[in-house]
Amino acid sequence: MAAFIGGLTTAQAQEQLSRQEALKYAFIVSADLPAMLKTPIPTDPDIKRPAAVRDGDYGGMVLPETKLSTEVFAKAGKEAAPVGQLWLLRLVPLTDGQPVPASKLRMVEASSEEGKATVPCCALGVCKGGDGVLELLVFGKDKEPVLRAPILTISRQQENPIEISAERKENGGLVTLSFLGKYEARFMVTDPDQY
Repeated sequence: MAAFIGGLTTAQAQEQLSRQEALKYAFIVSADLPAMLKTPIPTDPDIKRPAAVRDGDYGGMVLPETKLSTEVFAKAGKEAAPVGQLWLLRLVPLTDGQPVPASKLRMVEASSEEGKATVPCCALGVCKGGDGVLELLVFGKDKEPVLRAPILTISRQQENPIEISAERKENGGLVTLSFLGKYEARFMVTDPDQY
């Protein structure tokens, strides 16, 4: 847990965790199922198909919705349709250049034989914005998202329904989420203790 529970601060790529390691962390966070599922939009994360990254003491993991398909994106409307969950370690999303305060995030305690950590669990949703463009919605603990990011259309092969990568930047990390090899969204995260 300590390895997952950990920086993204200046210019290098992260380490992709193996499927076995990612599964280990997915099962750790799912140990308290009621806390895991208490998201502002209903989610049904598939803990058997996680993807995770780590950079030193920082990390991130995504869990796709159990029945995630391209149809969810194609039929997206004004209301958020769930696409998965994002779990962060020692990181929070940045919005308008500022870290999202812990008071606006769903903080969940995760425990293993390696220790305990309180980590943000963000529901992920997709909708069409006012201009008809697909947006990724990142939810904290309220019905209003803490972050909106445009979704771009891509075409590539990928193993998992959602894949995560990150790259260090000057004051945080640029996270890229790829969905089903067809869609991609990017947003910044940072260590809230650095602010």
